[in-house]
Parts: sequence; structure tokens; C-alpha cells
Amino acid sequence: MKKKQKRRTGELDRAADASAATPLDLVRAIAAARAAEAAQVAVLPVAPAPIALAVTAGRSLRERVRARTGTVELLIFRVGRERFGIELVEVEEAIDIPPVHHVPEMPQSMLGVITVRNTLTSVYSPTLALGQAIEDGTSALIFRRGRSRIAILVDEVDDVSTLDLATLRDAPALDAGDGLLLGVVRRHDALLALVDADALLAACQAEPLLEIA
Repeated sequence: MKKKQKRRTGELDRAADASAATPLDLVRAIAAARAAEAAQVAVLPVAPAPIALAVTAGRSLRERVRARTGTVELLIFRVGRERFGIELVEVEEAIDIPPVHHVPEMPQSMLGVITVRNTLTSVYSPTLALGQAIEDGTSALIFRRGRSRIAILVDEVDDVSTLDLATLRDAPALDAGDGLLLGVVRRHDALLALVDADALLAACQAEPLLEIA
């Protein structure tokens, strides 16, 4: 009988303690319990990510081209009579060219500036870089580098295509020296040249050397 009375007294004491707890105490208790569960989950072993996937994710297009592995989404554009492909993720947008305004003392390699989303953007011609003269110049590829936008004038923006890098062939030796052309591939009975975005921008912005008589 005494044991039953003691047990009953213990239950009443715990009930009294629970009823005496404030809402804030209950919230803290729940939070502590959840933190303990989270700590247990955090120490559980996690399966490592596949090494090949981690390596591929950090590889540049140039490295993937050398290995001839994987695929790349290309934006196809035309300059003169030739078509070129550039990695799609490198291009912020492709637009119809708005009016180009000349600015005083601008670099010789620069055509002028245009307004893109209320921001003045420098426009460059790819003629010297790609060896093709602009014919219509009705479109522009917009690139973002840091806080600046750079526009490259082109004749036409074609479409988006997936390229299997295993089908890519080496660029001609004369064109491979500056690293601009990463390779060529046959597309619709014509050759398509794969262009490195950074090398294209650098070549378009480079000042032409003056010829000395």
C-alpha cells in the first residue's frame, strides 16, 4: 500500500512540474530536443559524391575539349559567311542591335556604345578576331564580365545546339595559336568553329598594331 502511495505521489509531482512549466520553458525544451536530433543526424556518415562528377563540374570548356569528353550547349551565330559556336552559358543575351553611338576618343577596336537595359554597353567588331567581315551587323551578343557588359556585333544569331565534344576536330594550325578557336565540327554540310568566349572578347578589345612603313 505504501509503495502504491509513493508511486502515486511521484506521478502527481511530475504532473505538477509539467503544469508549472511556462510556454517559454516548453518551447526551449522542444528546441533542445530538436537540436539534439539534428546533432545526431549531423554525425551520421554521408556517402561521398562520385569523384568523376566532382571533377567534371569544375572543368573549363578548354579542358573538356582537350579530353574530348562530355557535351556542351552552343549558341550558333554567323559572321560574314562563316558560322561559329560559343558556349551558351557565357552569353548573357542575344539582341537585335540598337542604334550605335560613337563616343569621343574611344579605342580603335571599339565601334561605339549601345544602351542595354538602361546601361551603356561598349560594342566591338569581331572582324579581325574571326577573320570575317561583318555584312549586315543586325545582332549582338552580350557578355557580362564583373559589373560591365560587352557587346560583340554579329550578322545573325542562329539557334542553340548540343555538341558532343567527341565529334570535335582540332582547329587548323594557323588558327590554333591564339587559343581563339577550340576546334571545328561538321554541321549541316558545313564546318562550325567552336570559339572560346574569353579569347574572343580579348581579341575583339585588343588594339590593332600600327603598320610601320
